[in-house]
Amino acid sequence: MIQIDVAVCDDEPFVAKTISEVAQKELSRHGFQARIEIVNDALSLACELKEQGFDLKLLDIEMPLVDTYDGIEFSRMLREKGDRTELVFVSNAEDRVFESLPVRPLYFVRKSHFADDMTEAINAFAKSWKDRKQDRMVSFATAHAQGTFSVDDILYIEARRRLKIIHMATGHTAEVTATLEDMADELAPYGFYRVHKGFIVNFAHVEQMSSKGISVGGDLIPISRGTIQDIRLAYMDFLSKKNAVIL
Repeated sequence: MIQIDVAVCDDEPFVAKTISEVAQKELSRHGFQARIEIVNDALSLACELKEQGFDLKLLDIEMPLVDTYDGIEFSRMLREKGDRTELVFVSNAEDRVFESLPVRPLYFVRKSHFADDMTEAINAFAKSWKDRKQDRMVSFATAHAQGTFSVDDILYIEARRRLKIIHMATGHTAEVTATLEDMADELAPYGFYRVHKGFIVNFAHVEQMSSKGISVGGDLIPISRGTIQDIRLAYMDFLSKKNAVIL
């Protein structure tokens, strides 16, 4: 399963919960395991954007927001700051479909056609993800051939003497012969960080971080002594770039 982060924002708690449940079900059909954060106003969403990155936002248009902003205005503000997160509007305001186009929503889900439109919206997201994933492949030499890996499926890399072990989200591992230095350089643009002389971690899969280490895929990865602050700063930088927005 591919882990992704999803934000659901609707001022009606019951509606937000329904959107979350349906999105979870549809995403699961496409092989996604979604961690969904539900908020009920844009101010709360703005706070969440400061703390973590999202791969998909499901956002209502007409709801109580900051000042005179509605869902479209809020999204326009994010886009102007560089936000590239996939956006789906879920709204009763069907007459505002064309007004929403400048903020480049992936889909417009009509609440009056919720079930069918949500299915199509998640289909569109899965296709978009697959298209982007083709550009997120790396190759490393193995003992007998050249292995190609999706960076999104790599949890972390562990050095064991001359071999490097790639730990995958699927639970599988792969042995490669590249140096950890070369792997760190090639993977750095994708959000990987060398947290220890023997480990490289994919920040996209970090579950928890403390002075004891970093939890990734249920494993505790050691960190180099005295570097926790640098690692935290690097992680925050990764999150800000993932959303490409600072509020």
